[in-house]
Amino acid sequence: MSLLKYLQFQEIDSSPDDIPDAHRQQDDILLDEKFDEQSLEEFWEQVVQDIHNDPDWFSFADE
Repeated sequence: MSLLKYLQFQEIDSSPDDIPDAHRQQDDILLDEKFDEQSLEEFWEQVVQDIHNDPDWFSFADE
């Protein structure tokens, strides 16, 4: 016996949210922000060097 025929949708609560606008998270994503490509490359190169200098790091190709 299926229980699905006994399920019913509930009405949507139409009361406004109690969260003030100042406390709402901004959902906008701005993709036009300029960034310094050279700084990004230098940062990423440092990340790669840190990984290679880690004593526990290994390459899966070595296995």
